[in-house]
Amino acid sequence: MSAPSLPDFDDPKLAARVEALPPAALDALPFGAIRVDAYGVVQLYSAAERRLSGSGDRPRLGLHFFSAVASCMDTPAFRGRIDKALAAGRLDLEFGWTGDFADAERGLRVRAQSAAGGGYWLFLQRED
Repeated sequence: MSAPSLPDFDDPKLAARVEALPPAALDALPFGAIRVDAYGVVQLYSAAERRLSGSGDRPRLGLHFFSAVASCMDTPAFRGRIDKALAAGRLDLEFGWTGDFADAERGLRVRAQSAAGGGYWLFLQRED
């Protein structure tokens, strides 16, 4: 049996494709993946995101994403966009962001999509 193909960052159904992967495959993605529940608590933080961001092995699971993991993203331009889309009923956003653990000036492409069963996914692709 062959390994499942990994989804592309630009896949319109990225969240659904990621949810269909075995858990170990998330760590092989060429971009970061973070699953946050309906309360903002981190349920999954991929090894790919740890590696690509340079954030290391800090605790993530079970912590509130915006207050305990990425307080720099707790802004109207980042969290505000997500909260507004969630309030409208369906989250499917893409936007640019500047800043990373290892490099505060690094550009990121951010995709936020609703997760099955509530909550949402954050996908982060670093610009070269």
